[in-house]
Order: sequence, then C-alpha cells, then structure tokens
Amino acid sequence: MNQSKSIQSIKTLLLCIIGTLITSGSAYAQVDKSSELFKTLKAKDSILFKIGFDKCEIERSAQLMVDDLEFYHDKSGVTTSKEEFVSNMKNGICKPNNSQKVYRFLVEESLEVFPMYNNTKLYGALQKGKHFFSPSKSMTFEESDNYALFTHLWILEDSKWKLKRVISYNHVSKEVVKHITKVDLKKEILIQYTGLYKAPKTGEVSVTLSAGNLSLKAGEMIAKIIPVSQNTFKHPQAPLVFKFVKDSTGKVSEMIVEENGKMVETAIKQ
Repeated sequence: MNQSKSIQSIKTLLLCIIGTLITSGSAYAQVDKSSELFKTLKAKDSILFKIGFDKCEIERSAQLMVDDLEFYHDKSGVTTSKEEFVSNMKNGICKPNNSQKVYRFLVEESLEVFPMYNNTKLYGALQKGKHFFSPSKSMTFEESDNYALFTHLWILEDSKWKLKRVISYNHVSKEVVKHITKVDLKKEILIQYTGLYKAPKTGEVSVTLSAGNLSLKAGEMIAKIIPVSQNTFKHPQAPLVFKFVKDSTGKVSEMIVEENGKMVETAIKQ
C-alpha cells in the first residue's frame, strides 16, 4: 500500500513538472513581430547586412559581434573569431574594386525570434529566417534563383545584444535541373581540367578532382560539376554550363561559362 502511494506521488510530481515545462515552453515561444525584442534584433540584422555586407562598412557591423564569434557555413566551412570573419570579408566580398559585388535580401515574412531565459531572466535569443543574394540591387525573391537559411544566436552582454553564433545553411537554387545525363570520363581526361582559372568578373576559379568527380569553387559557390560530354560540365542545381577549351598544343587553356544558354565569361587557366 505504501509502495503504491509512493509510485502515485512520483507520477503526480512528474505530471506537475511536465505541466510546468509545457507552460514555460508556451510562454517563451516565438515572440510577436510587433514586440520590442523582435524589432530590436531585426534592426541588428539590418546593421549586419545592409551596413556590413551591402555597404561593406565591416568595422561597424563587427561592433555587434563577440570576439569569439563562430560562423558555420555549409559551403565555405567554419570561421572561429570576429577577427577572422572581418579578414574574410575584407579579402572576399568587400575587397577593393570587386567587380562581383553581391547584395543580400531578407525575406521579411520568414524572420522569427525566440527568446532564451535562465529561469525567468532573459539572456539571449535565437533569430532565424530566409535570405537570398544577387548582384542586382532591385532583385526580388520571386525573380531570384537562390536562397539560404540562417540562424543567429544573440547574447546579452552588459545589457547590449551581441552576435555569438551564426549558422548559414541550405544554400540551394530554386531552379533545380531536373535531369542530367552524365557521361563517364577517365581520370586522365578529368585531371586535365583541374587547376586555377581567372575570370574577369568572377575572379579566381578553382577546379579540383576528388573521388572521380570535378569540383568547382568560385567565391562562395562550391559545387560538384557533372560531365555531359568530354569537355562540357553542368552545375547540378543551377542553369550553368562549363566548357573546357584546349589550345593548338592540346593543353586546356580556358573555361567558357554559360548561363541559361548564353556565354557570360571566359576563365583563363593560370
């Protein structure tokens, strides 16, 4: 009888704990978009991208970051400090005279903010959403052919919001090539196309061979390209075609890049 009562008491206690957790979860769910917290972090997002990314005022946006910032990107790897992040920006998208300037656009309706508490004290918040990038300042999401997801962890330090962790992921093309007929090429053919190329708009383009597949890296774009003929390759998720051309001596000298059937530039092999 006593044992039965003890078991019942434990069950009652567990139900109370579960009830408290459920209630707390409801209270601390996504904040309303009219709330002060949502508006504050949306303004921080604007400084990060409209100021830091679009205008390349990197030092200003860096003021919002902690020194041990960690940035996880599903295409370009991990950055482990604010200093490294600033350096990457200065030598990448914000390098002087960069002809391939790209702008970031937030999909407004996708933005969400979730507060984080230590008991009842607010110490941070998760901000997540969807965005896309384009060299055109007037691009819309409906017209764009790509998007990505992001999650930002903001922490309160001395009553100021600081960006501590960034995860940028699911970089995909909206126009996925439905079917590509792949041809098999021998390693000795593929290895001819590897190396460093330089294009007038894109800059440096690296082509490498791994596990029987060619991979192409140009700026933030990294993709395994699929052979459709002996010298022609396609991007698996974008309307891009890469044609390798040989000179009179039989050596690969350049790579022609086509988009939607039109030549956009020629990259010279270095």
